[in-house]
Amino acid sequence: MLPILSYLLQHEDSEVLSDACWALSYLTDGSNERIGHVVDTGVLPRLVDLMTSSELNVLTPSLRTVGNIVTGTDHQTQVAIDAGVLGVLPQLLMHPKSFIQREAAWALSNVAAGPHQHIQQLITCNILPPLVALLKNGDFKVQKEAIWAVANFTTGGTVDQLIQLVRSGVLEPLVNLLAIQDTKIVIIILDIITFLLQAAEKLSERENLCLLIEELGGVDRIEALQLHENQHIALTALSIIENHFGEEEENGTLLPDLDQDHEFLKYLKKYQSSTASEPRIKP
Repeated sequence: MLPILSYLLQHEDSEVLSDACWALSYLTDGSNERIGHVVDTGVLPRLVDLMTSSELNVLTPSLRTVGNIVTGTDHQTQVAIDAGVLGVLPQLLMHPKSFIQREAAWALSNVAAGPHQHIQQLITCNILPPLVALLKNGDFKVQKEAIWAVANFTTGGTVDQLIQLVRSGVLEPLVNLLAIQDTKIVIIILDIITFLLQAAEKLSERENLCLLIEELGGVDRIEALQLHENQHIALTALSIIENHFGEEEENGTLLPDLDQDHEFLKYLKKYQSSTASEPRIKP
C-alpha cells in the first residue's frame, strides 16, 4: 500500500491528503524498520511541504508523521533534515494553535537527541529563538516539550554549542520554571543547569555564568529547592550551591565530570509519540 499512499499525497482533496497522512503517521509510529519502509518511498519532501498547509486537517498528520520519522535512526532523521524539516519547524513553533506548537517542539526534541551535527543544523536554522519564546510564553504542556528539547540539546551538544544555547537566553525561562510543581521537570532543569555550569567551566566562563544565574534570581530559587520534599531535588540543588555558588568552590571543590549520570540521561533517548507525554489520538 505504500506506493498508493505516496501517490495519494499528491491529491488535491484535503480529506484525501489528511487520511493519507494519518495512515503514514500510524505506519511510522513503531520500529525503525517500519519508519525505514516509509522513508524509502521518498515521501519526506512532500510531507514537509504539507507541513506548511493552512488546513489543520493536513498540517496535523503530516507534522505527526515527520515527528515519528525523526524518532528513528540518525540517518532517517538526516533524510528529514535534507527534506527541509528544519526550515518549517521554526514557524510551527510560533503557530497560533498550542497543540501544533507542542507537536513541533516534540519533533524538535527528537532531532536534538541526535549527534552534534544535527544540533548544529538546528542552530544554523535559527531554531533557538522560537524555542526560548515557547519556554517563556507557551502553555505548560508546550513548555514541557520545549524543556525536553533543551535537555536533549544539552546532552548531545558540544561545549561551544552549549554556550550558544546560553546566549540564546534559555536560562531565564528555565530559572522561572523551577517554581513549577512537576517534580521530574524540576529535576531535568536542575541537571540542565549543572551541565551548563560544567561546560562553562571548561571554557573558564563559569564565573560569568554564575553571575548570570544569580542576576536572573536562579541562586535564590535553587537555594529554596534545598528544602524541597523530594530528596532528589533537594540533593541536586544542594550540590549545585555547594559546587558552584558556595564558599567551598574557592577552596578547590572537585566538580563532577560532564558525563556524570544525571537523572535525565535515563530519559533522553528518542521517544515515540505514545510515550512522549499523554497518549495522543487523532483529533
